[in-house]
Amino acid sequence: MHLQRTGENGMERLQIAAQTYTVREYTKTEAGIASSLEKIAKIGYDSVQVSGFGPCRAEFLRDELLKNGLRAVASHTPYERIVGDTEKVISEHKIAGIPVVGLGYRKLAAVAQTEQFLRELLPAARKIRDAGLRFAYHNHQWEFVRMENGETAMRYLLEHTKPEEFGLIADLYWLQYAGVSPERFLRENGERIPLVHFKDMRVDPASGEPRFAEIFEGNMDYSSYARTAAEAGIPCAAVEQDECYGVSPFEALRISRENIRKKLHL
Repeated sequence: MHLQRTGENGMERLQIAAQTYTVREYTKTEAGIASSLEKIAKIGYDSVQVSGFGPCRAEFLRDELLKNGLRAVASHTPYERIVGDTEKVISEHKIAGIPVVGLGYRKLAAVAQTEQFLRELLPAARKIRDAGLRFAYHNHQWEFVRMENGETAMRYLLEHTKPEEFGLIADLYWLQYAGVSPERFLRENGERIPLVHFKDMRVDPASGEPRFAEIFEGNMDYSSYARTAAEAGIPCAAVEQDECYGVSPFEALRISRENIRKKLHL
């Protein structure tokens, strides 16, 4: 993963990947994975984050990525596997050519729970680092809820870990949802972040509640976010849409990719 400079607007070029969690209903088998990767490549992505897959051999994934001209930038790997089967997780990521072992979800709501999480996780994260890979934790909004001591789980995680052992997959939608400035978070934590998640937010006209949207089809300022990510030295953004409304997940990925190309020239 690397950055290139555009001559048009001076913005560093972010690598744009597809987060396959978006199409998780189609990736429950190896046949479905193969078909989905082919569709993602045809849409115009050259990279993916591997997430939401059913059982899949690492060698199969490596070959399908190669066949479709795709690079894997990261995974989402279950917590139990990361801490309980670390060596196999490392081996699988190396075979498939995935440089970042990502943890997609861990709800941390109390001090003791957060402390236990790090006690269990850090030995595995350090093995991953020592093997030449990187561990990265994907945020939701929960990490920014104040715990019983007035501190947030995110602040605790940052203060008790080193960037090289505990990276972050910064999900900009959930930062916005939590009331955290995405730009500030990226600037302050850029050295920890190998990957950001791009997904937009708009207001449901019926309920008034926030809901997911294709990039540049919602209200979030992705021109500013992309520029800030590049300035922070973050190499990659993965387009993700947890739920799609009125279009298929593949069409949602296509709309986002086209909008990013038109608006950001990426």
